[in-house]
Amino acid sequence: MNSADVQETLRFVAVGAARTIPIAWSIPAFGGPSLPTQVRLTIGIGLAFLCLPAIAGTAFVGGAVLWGLLLIREVVVGLVMGFVIACMFRASEAAGQLMDEFRGAGLSEVIAPTGAGGSSPLGVLLLLLTSVTFFEIGGLAHVTSALVRSYEAIPIVVPVEFARGTSSMAKGAVASSAKLIESAVGLCAPAIVAFLLADIVLGVVGRTVPQIPLYFVGTPLKALLGAGAVLLVLASLSAVLQDGFHGFFALLGATLHFQP
Repeated sequence: MNSADVQETLRFVAVGAARTIPIAWSIPAFGGPSLPTQVRLTIGIGLAFLCLPAIAGTAFVGGAVLWGLLLIREVVVGLVMGFVIACMFRASEAAGQLMDEFRGAGLSEVIAPTGAGGSSPLGVLLLLLTSVTFFEIGGLAHVTSALVRSYEAIPIVVPVEFARGTSSMAKGAVASSAKLIESAVGLCAPAIVAFLLADIVLGVVGRTVPQIPLYFVGTPLKALLGAGAVLLVLASLSAVLQDGFHGFFALLGATLHFQP
């Protein structure tokens, strides 16, 4: 391979990395902010090498301005794809935080190993379990396949076709945001119902027997009920998370017009 071929390959990798680095940066299963920047960049560039067969052979024409516009568009595409894939992780973390709020542990904050900043204890637990499920269902293969097919939906073209896929990506981002909220509420719904029933029972007891110090009695009871509710959620969590991931991958496919 001569120097011209090396330069051409590096050019393809650079263009691919503009789409893949935002994806690797957004998905908590790849380490999140706890990983050094160099490692996350390496993961993104590694994904770019996997996409080389889909990019190689593209004829690059135009000056620096068109190249700049192309890279900006590629970064936007990568951000949207990364956001859609990361929504299941954020939904799980939000569900754990909601459960902690309802069981009275909302002030407990721990460092999220794959999240941005702090989170609640159950938020961290569900986020880690979601990362395990992601790899169990072959999440990396799904991401790679979606990346390769994304170049069919939004190919590398100079001059840049900004209109192509823009509307679809915007709709996909909005739909993913709505599905994120739906998934978070759905994951913690059994626990929330249990906590609300416990509050109702404690309220009735308090009105019937006002001598009982509900605060001192209710707090440990709700903590115990919270542990039971969490165990109830964990029993079916793996299947729910797998369905959730498949739903978001299908949404990503609809956004980029391919079958997952």
